[in-house]
Amino acid sequence: EKDQLLANKWAFEGEKIIHGKPSGIDNTVSTYGNLIKFKSGALTCIKSNMILKMLITNTKVGRNTKALVAGVSERKNRHPDAMTSVFTAVDSISNELASIIQSSSDDDLTKEQKVEELMEMNQGLLKCMGVSHASIEMVLRTTLKYKLTSKLTGAGGGGCVLTLLPALLSAAVIDEVI
Repeated sequence: EKDQLLANKWAFEGEKIIHGKPSGIDNTVSTYGNLIKFKSGALTCIKSNMILKMLITNTKVGRNTKALVAGVSERKNRHPDAMTSVFTAVDSISNELASIIQSSSDDDLTKEQKVEELMEMNQGLLKCMGVSHASIEMVLRTTLKYKLTSKLTGAGGGGCVLTLLPALLSAAVIDEVI
């Protein structure tokens, strides 16, 4: 426990050097595992009652997190009302997702469908913020051919894409996508 706390603190310092003002999510998840909810600078561990399988695709496109954050801030300054609405919608999606994955409901297929829809909405909002990228959009188009839902993760602008692998997805389809 003490070693993890120290590792997490040092990793966070490294994140500050690379990203400027990181959330702390990356280092915390890497150190402790689990799902983390970030709001107003606070990190909260979320206990999931759902098994979610994700494919992570690395676009191999590097990005500058500081520049992406600055771009979102500039867009917010140019369009304060619209961007406030986008941020409010993202917050609503995050809250609903947390509620779904913590729910003790037995209907995982319905829950999975809701997660897919929320991921799709979130990706659209991230695109509205200006943090998507041609490489991300290519992954989205590719996974959509197989009726899979994907969204960027991290700062965007390249980096990685998460694709939800439904519980009923066949191994043959997974092999073909990969």
